[in-house]
Amino acid sequence: MNNRTASRRRSAFTLIELLIVVAIIAILAAVALPNFLEAQVRAKVSRVRADYRSLATAIEAYMVDWNSYPWRAGMTGQYNEISYRLADLTTPVAYITSVNFRDPFVEQGTQGGYTDGLPRYQYNYRNYQYFSATGLPPNTAVWVLNSLGPDRTKNQGLNIELWARGLQSETDPNRTIVYDPTNGTVSDGDIPRTGGDTKYNPTN
Repeated sequence: MNNRTASRRRSAFTLIELLIVVAIIAILAAVALPNFLEAQVRAKVSRVRADYRSLATAIEAYMVDWNSYPWRAGMTGQYNEISYRLADLTTPVAYITSVNFRDPFVEQGTQGGYTDGLPRYQYNYRNYQYFSATGLPPNTAVWVLNSLGPDRTKNQGLNIELWARGLQSETDPNRTIVYDPTNGTVSDGDIPRTGGDTKYNPTN
């Protein structure tokens, strides 16, 4: 055996060494993957908040000019996306260039637990001056934007004002659940945003 062959053999990895390297890579991947997924969820929550800020500015500017919050009434009992409900924000006066804001927690029309069979892509919006059967006083000047949140399931975020005003029973199976990241990055609850004469305080 010459020196070159012996050197080549000494530089090769043994099977045990290769298995150890593979095991270390697997452990690192197992640790990194959950952190990566959590970072994705946090980024989506931040995007929801940023979208809400843009929409809230336009909604309140509309209120200043028209003394009411925007609400393009659709078919009774049918879901209408905010690109329809808030169309008055873009024409004839452009308070915002577009209202086609997609909920990052709704993928490919996920229904999120709704029973009407209609696909959802965008945030939901309600103007409680026109929202019937909520239990609020008539013409309550308040609006609500809502995202399904990381659990991608309807948790009655549109009824946040009822919850905030103590008009929901704690034993009601359909009561509002608000997303709280301290319960885990992916936890139950919707992400609502309100404005106007609202009683909802996100720190509740």
